[in-house]
Amino acid sequence: MKKLNWKLNDSNFTFLDKLKISKFILTDDFWTMGKYVQKFEKTMSDYVGVKYAVFVSSGSTANTILSYFLKDKFANSDKSIMVFPSTTWTTSISPFIRDGFNPKFIDVNLSDLCMDLDKLEDYLKKNSKNVACVFFTSLLGYVPNIDRLKNISKKYDVKIMMDNCENTLGEYLDKNISSYFTSTTSTYFGHQLQSVEGGFIFTNDEEEYEYFLMYRNHGMTRSVINNKKYLNIQVDSKFDFFLLGNNFRNSNIHAYIGLLDFKRIDKYKKKRIELYELFKNSLSFKSEMLTFPSDSTKLRKNVPFSIPLIFKNVNQKNKIQNICDNLNIENRPIISGNILRQTCYSKYDDYKQFLNSEYLHTNGFYIGLHHKIKEKDIIYLTNEINSQFQYE
Repeated sequence: MKKLNWKLNDSNFTFLDKLKISKFILTDDFWTMGKYVQKFEKTMSDYVGVKYAVFVSSGSTANTILSYFLKDKFANSDKSIMVFPSTTWTTSISPFIRDGFNPKFIDVNLSDLCMDLDKLEDYLKKNSKNVACVFFTSLLGYVPNIDRLKNISKKYDVKIMMDNCENTLGEYLDKNISSYFTSTTSTYFGHQLQSVEGGFIFTNDEEEYEYFLMYRNHGMTRSVINNKKYLNIQVDSKFDFFLLGNNFRNSNIHAYIGLLDFKRIDKYKKKRIELYELFKNSLSFKSEMLTFPSDSTKLRKNVPFSIPLIFKNVNQKNKIQNICDNLNIENRPIISGNILRQTCYSKYDDYKQFLNSEYLHTNGFYIGLHHKIKEKDIIYLTNEINSQFQYE
């Protein structure tokens, strides 16, 4: 059996990019947060279609800033509950628990791998008054039902925010999904747009934006241009701390790298979709053996973060995962799997109650999807899978 050396992700950067980055470092001495960060923020806010974008050190710190904001807004109220899907990334949850929120987990669905909206509504019918926020995850690049989420938000008067760290590029009604709610994304090396490390918060709310700027920069009022409403006349305005913030800033170096990569964003989007479709169409036995999330429609346009392989029995999953290992194809669980099985979350609920997350946990894994994957390698792998299923 040959070795494919199929990585989860690969560097997007060319030798010419490296020369440009080297020139930037050699000719520009201001490497911390500055004009390139501002340019990257403007580029991304225009692309997503929102008023404001805040570039921070990672997608995880973007989520942490949302937690700070919700904590400050609801610290003295009865809204102590954060609602999460039972399959997501750990730092989509942990900052909120650290800030004192009580987590409520809702099972995912298997059509888009996002939170089950029927189960969410069932919970909100009785508990919406105590919910600070429903923090939705667009898992593995699949787009949720945005219209229904908007209706749920209005119907139950509940705030919805989104973690789109794995879905920088997905669309709903031809608009980027991060434009619909206050949202985060990641520009980490392993994600759809790369700045090596980095993340964004997107919002249309001016107060949120100003708070996010201050949280990013130690809580300082001078982070905000029109900051008169936040000033404290008892202290020097150069070091005037309005909020309990932190240093979540990113640098001009990372912004410069991200701007280089952004120029190719449409190419990445097109290639990911093409390779994903090639993989699916090359499988002979997918309906009998595999559970695939729903395809893109006119309403929802998925840009897959990876290729999920979710099998209808565990033996099939183990067999194909062994093939991937032998072919040197990197693979991972479906993110957390059932997050209630994880040590740090096991005390919050019984993992056995989350049947779809349990199904993903035991029957699924994913392999990488990026523009450098060769079509011939996809065909080779699908032929191996087809040959195994041929005798089932």
